[in-house]
Amino acid sequence: MIQILFAGGISLAVAILLTPVLIRVFSRQGFGQEIRVEGPQSHQKKRGTPSMGGVAIVVALWAGYLGAHLLGWNSGPGPSASGLLVLGLATSLAIVGFLDDFIKIRKHRNLGLNKTAKSIGQFLAAILFGVLVLGFRNDSGYTPASQHLSYVRDIDAISLGAAGFVIFCWLVVAAWSNAVNFTDG
Repeated sequence: MIQILFAGGISLAVAILLTPVLIRVFSRQGFGQEIRVEGPQSHQKKRGTPSMGGVAIVVALWAGYLGAHLLGWNSGPGPSASGLLVLGLATSLAIVGFLDDFIKIRKHRNLGLNKTAKSIGQFLAAILFGVLVLGFRNDSGYTPASQHLSYVRDIDAISLGAAGFVIFCWLVVAAWSNAVNFTDG
């Protein structure tokens, strides 16, 4: 429990301290939001708002996880395959978001990646995660994930199989990623 609190504290501190720095850097570089001209006049005040805020979040995630392990607040042997795989998934999805924002900034328009490109990026990230999470076996032969339906523990009677599990990973990642994007407008 202390390790989780310590990692969360590091992540929070990094995010709080890094975000204003990135806002200043991105503002100076002109990495700001483009607003559609035909949109409401009230939205025009958002023009130039720094984009790419996910950079601070991803850096904070990695700093919290690695900081808790490197500073000795971990009773285990070090960073786990499970933790690194989840961070890898978050980072790969952040790369898709970064590319979306970068295209918006580079082309000076409010449209970044199209729906197909975003979907392909999410698909590749989720499939890679699903395959890798089933492939890392520990000394006891267990993987970070199970092909069986699971809530608190596996329900052995209901198995998705490797392909079904990987497809399930893709559906979950796509649903969560696009639910967030849908609320963004």
